[in-house]
Amino acid sequence: MQKIKALYLSPVPDFKGGAERSLFDLLVNPDIDPLLVVPEDGELADRARTLNIPVEIVDFGSVHRVRRPFKIWHGVQVLSDAWRASRRLKAILATTGVDIVHTNGLKAHSIASLTKIGASPRIVMHFRDIAYTAQEKLVWWAQSRIASRVVYVSRACYPGAQLPRNGRVIFNGIDPRAPIALNPANPLRVGFIGRIHPHKGLHTLLDWIQRAKLDNVEVHLFVRGKFTTEAPEYEAQIRAQVNELQLQDNIHFEGFFAEPEAVYKNLDAICAPAQAAEPLARTILEPMSMGIPVIATATGGTTEMVVNNVTGFIVDGPENFKQAILAVQSNNAALSSMMAAGRDHIMRHFSKNRLHKSIYSLYSELLNEKQK
Repeated sequence: MQKIKALYLSPVPDFKGGAERSLFDLLVNPDIDPLLVVPEDGELADRARTLNIPVEIVDFGSVHRVRRPFKIWHGVQVLSDAWRASRRLKAILATTGVDIVHTNGLKAHSIASLTKIGASPRIVMHFRDIAYTAQEKLVWWAQSRIASRVVYVSRACYPGAQLPRNGRVIFNGIDPRAPIALNPANPLRVGFIGRIHPHKGLHTLLDWIQRAKLDNVEVHLFVRGKFTTEAPEYEAQIRAQVNELQLQDNIHFEGFFAEPEAVYKNLDAICAPAQAAEPLARTILEPMSMGIPVIATATGGTTEMVVNNVTGFIVDGPENFKQAILAVQSNNAALSSMMAAGRDHIMRHFSKNRLHKSIYSLYSELLNEKQK
């Protein structure tokens, strides 16, 4: 099988979360000859070099200051810097013989779109976010039509009733993991994992835990992640809520875990109580692949992983959250069957091997189309 040379454009230089980890899952595809392009040196470039992946720098200028919720006026304000970045990107394409440009994020999509002026590269845009506002939906729609091909990490990532003709859903993938032996503690040890943002619903989970406690169902929550800088007041709100609900003995803030293997250690269940649509949370994929029970809200791509009472628990309030906790505590045959089903579901549909084959097939299809 002939390797395909692909350039991967990242809008950030460092690891912010699951999107960057998923980007590296693409970079290590054994059938791809990758080139990583980042806006500046940082963690991504350093890690790529340790893997012998070449790195180029494209300065995004003021484009890096654009934040969500995105407004079209933001794009107009940074257009000159976006144009300069696209010219630098085009120069790299001219000297490297790249077959495919694969973009990872809204800012990267926008800069790559400008390279379509003149000789047009083959562009694959990878959408890992959900459009929330009308202007974001318009941008998602427009960029999906500029791209040669579009990849959505879940069906929830495209706002239209039908996917565009050039689009397809390709789930993120993870490596197989050894199943754990469930041995629930009492009180149950529940994990809240990842970036701590209001959309992730930690404030809602605290209310549920307090309501369960009033019904004599005790939970110890281990919060493993960092508070986002996008909502600087949220940490103070959460800590005040812990005190107000008298949950000081139940909630443990443990900070960011650098080692993925340590994130899920000594936990009996994971709760993902997102209050806004989630694209495809890695913090659901990973524990399910290990056989750790997942309790989640039905938002976005979550329901493509968690099928209620089949592969995990879907909850929408304190009562069924409490019932899910009691089900995990029971550690009975029904729970064991659910966890086995969840693990099998992830390995069948969300494996890294499946991701690699799907991406290579998409690239090959695009290259063959160009040759006709």
